[in-house]
Amino acid sequence: MKHNWNRIPLGKVIKYRNGFITINDFQKYKLCRVQTKAQGVVLREEKEGIEIKTKEQQICKANDLIFAEMDARFGGYGIIPDELDGAIVSSHYFLYEINQAVIEKRFLEYCLKQSWFLSQVEAKGSTNYAAIRPYQVLDYEVPLPSLPEQQRIVSRIESVKHKIEEIKKLRAEQNKDLNNLAYSKYVELIDGVEWLPMSEVAPIVRREVAIKENEIYPELGIRSFGKGTFHKPSLSGLEVGTKTLYQIKAGDLMFSNVFAWEGAIAVAKEEDDNRFGSHRFISCVVKSEIAIAEFLCFHFLTEKGLEDINLASPGGAGRNKTLGLDKLMKIKVPVPALNEQREFVSLLHQITETKAIHHQTQQELNELLPSLLDKAFKGEL
Repeated sequence: MKHNWNRIPLGKVIKYRNGFITINDFQKYKLCRVQTKAQGVVLREEKEGIEIKTKEQQICKANDLIFAEMDARFGGYGIIPDELDGAIVSSHYFLYEINQAVIEKRFLEYCLKQSWFLSQVEAKGSTNYAAIRPYQVLDYEVPLPSLPEQQRIVSRIESVKHKIEEIKKLRAEQNKDLNNLAYSKYVELIDGVEWLPMSEVAPIVRREVAIKENEIYPELGIRSFGKGTFHKPSLSGLEVGTKTLYQIKAGDLMFSNVFAWEGAIAVAKEEDDNRFGSHRFISCVVKSEIAIAEFLCFHFLTEKGLEDINLASPGGAGRNKTLGLDKLMKIKVPVPALNEQREFVSLLHQITETKAIHHQTQQELNELLPSLLDKAFKGEL
């Protein structure tokens, strides 16, 4: 390390307290949830006292340090925010007052997020009930530079953090604008065009495979909410057993017959070619002289498209809400001129590329703050 900060046990800057109250049946209480991975403390729910079975509870104070008895080993600790002042927690949590005349609470909060801090948190007991005890927390060590130095470090970190949040917000707004652009172009494109049944535009094609025990069959999956395809682990013919598999080709318009109602619809990509799916995956081959698969996929993920899919998927929910093949083929879809569909698909590709750049930026931003914190605690900030 490039600094000369003393490392001190937390017991020098925090004080354990365990004040309990008796719950009033006729009062409403806020209940805390301590998130793992040092992600802080949030509101779990609000309850009337009469709904709370354990009548002896602890009262949290804003700026308290809190540790979860069993989840501390997974980063289940944090500082009580102002909005949870007066919230309650059970005896399975430990509360500590922070001496802010010595340690800046935000500096301590950033200490809690470091891997070297978590490495000190050792739970004791059986696997099913491995927990920490209140006195252990007092022995965990943190660096303690001067208070002005702590405040300088916190100010620097939070300045960068604010800029990161602003960039993320801007990227989210840009992605929303891109989605709105695509949808407005789509609405313009289908205005006044002919609608044809799927049987005439993209009929179902089943390419059943004769399973061989020594062959390998890489499977394909479809994510819900229009998130595209993904690759499942490969199965040997022996593992496939009596299950029927169907071959998938790049360009197929794919539907999951059990989750199409929640947007499990996609176009098979080049890297998906010659993968396989069970009978629950429906492949439709779009007639190239009429339509383009990416355009139809976009249509089915609109409000109107999903409404039609829902109507063609009778049942309750989940695996009981199955897309009927005959009903799918009867759904009518808009069929604009091919050149207009091509222009629209080209726009979709541009939007996808832009979003990919935004996603990469997001990944880099996500890595920036941990890197900054690492430098801060090495005295390089």
